[in-house]
Parts: sequence; C-alpha cells; structure tokens
Amino acid sequence: MRVTTLPLLILLFLAPAQDAVNGNKVDLDKEFVIRNGQEVTIKGEKLRIAFRNVAGDSRCPNGVTCVWAGNAAIKIEVSKKNKSFEGATLNTTMGPTELEYKGFKIKLVSLNPHPTAGVSIDPKEYNATMTVSRNEK
Repeated sequence: MRVTTLPLLILLFLAPAQDAVNGNKVDLDKEFVIRNGQEVTIKGEKLRIAFRNVAGDSRCPNGVTCVWAGNAAIKIEVSKKNKSFEGATLNTTMGPTELEYKGFKIKLVSLNPHPTAGVSIDPKEYNATMTVSRNEK
C-alpha cells in the first residue's frame, strides 16, 4: 500500500505547481513564470503566449569574470483570439527585451537558470519570468 500511495501523494503536491507554470491562465500586469515549451493565456484577454525555445545563451557564467554580461534570447509565439501564432525573439540584455502586440506590451523580465561555469543547462530547465500589460499608446 505504501508503494502506491507515494506516487499519488507526489502527484497531489505537484499538480498545483504544474498548473501555475503550465500556465493555462495568468494575470495581466503581474509577473508570471513560463517554462520552455509551455504556453499561457492572459486571463480575460484571449491572448496566448508560448515559450518555444532558447535561441542562445551567452550570459557570463557564475564563477567567471567577464568583460561583458552577455545575453540570452528566447523565441516566443503570441496569438490573440485563437488566430495563428506570430513569432518573436526577446532578449535579457540586448534589445528587444519587450514587444508590442495588438495593444499589449509583452516583456521578458529574466531567464533562469543562470549559467554556471562547466555546467550545461538542459533546455527543459529554462523558465522565463515575464509580464504582460496594456500598451498605453
């Protein structure tokens, strides 16, 4: 009985965390985290954002002294009202770090994990912290 109970308990504890990151729905004007390969919908806006992949990560690794901080770039796709996705690239330090899309501003706040010297990052481990707000123009 203990063997079958343990996986069930693990699933019970992980399910809420996965829902929050899987995205399904996140709030406008609040930071949210999206994992590489996942998609979120902005509550009440019919706006979807998908984190497709990390296009490059040249950020200065922890444990190394660099003359430049480096940059990481992610590929996202955005869609409004179930139309087809449009692709974009957002960067951590170089422009663009945000984009305007159909009345919204989508911003990359940070990308984790940060590189560490001598340690490779599995692409599935990447997660982006982002915000979405109404464009005030």
